[in-house]
Amino acid sequence: MTADTQDLGPYGRMYELAPDATMAGSVVPGREFTVHTLDSSGGQIRADVDYGELDASQFFPVVGPVEIVGVERGDVVEIEILDMRLDPLAHTWTRPGLGLLGQDRFAVMAVDTETLELRPGGPGTPVLAAAQPKAHVGALGLLTDTVEPARTLGHYGGNIDFSAVGIGAKVWITASVPGGGFFIGDVHATIGDGEVCGTGAETGASVSLRLNRLVGVGSILPTVEDIDGRLWVIGVGASVEEALQEATAYCVARVADHAGIGKDEAYLSVGLLLNVKVCQVVNPRTSVAVSLDGGLDRVLRVATSAHVNV
Repeated sequence: MTADTQDLGPYGRMYELAPDATMAGSVVPGREFTVHTLDSSGGQIRADVDYGELDASQFFPVVGPVEIVGVERGDVVEIEILDMRLDPLAHTWTRPGLGLLGQDRFAVMAVDTETLELRPGGPGTPVLAAAQPKAHVGALGLLTDTVEPARTLGHYGGNIDFSAVGIGAKVWITASVPGGGFFIGDVHATIGDGEVCGTGAETGASVSLRLNRLVGVGSILPTVEDIDGRLWVIGVGASVEEALQEATAYCVARVADHAGIGKDEAYLSVGLLLNVKVCQVVNPRTSVAVSLDGGLDRVLRVATSAHVNV
């Protein structure tokens, strides 16, 4: 650990986001720090566990809130994912009422986070397939100006479940409260589009990050730059269609503004270039990630020249 790195430890588990929440600690913009997250069950899920043994009040813990020194309401915070060290074992699971297909029973499958081999019969049984490595942070964001469960999402970030938010990614979110109140959790070793059974490969992790303060950026949707430099915006809504409408309207406005063309021409252009990833469809609010082909994703770039780290 260098002088420019803070290890924040496993402090500050929270299950509800509130604008007046007490900050569990603080970080200086531009300084690397590390947090240690639990899996989305709060460390309770095992392959042999009975659902009746679980305490649902301990589901979906996130670490935070963390004060970002100097951040004011309306500033944009740039979140850099520098490194992730996953626990050796992950679990994917579902229960009655969770997921897209209305599962009527509780089911769990263990997944080795290194091999990502799927063995439905348990350890030592035949491998069905190996999942694609997509280690990422499922939930991260800033406190919002309303009280929200930690497991939901909005323009403040939250349970986005976008698999591109892994090592080397950047995320930009607008602060709603002084100090920002950064939080993080719900790490996945991998996930399928839509998170249709209600979970990814849920695991604990140590995540190294750096937060930067930007001012004068203007209004943005949550924006992601993946490890390859491609830019995406996150749309949120009560349905996939509503989330896609929000993200599409944002893209149209950005194209019209940056290219100096009318909204009709921008709309037609977006219609030919839109690239959509369904993030999750199993919560009351769903999320999609949208980009533009042909290099036009550049219009989604956040003005990082506004860094004012202290």
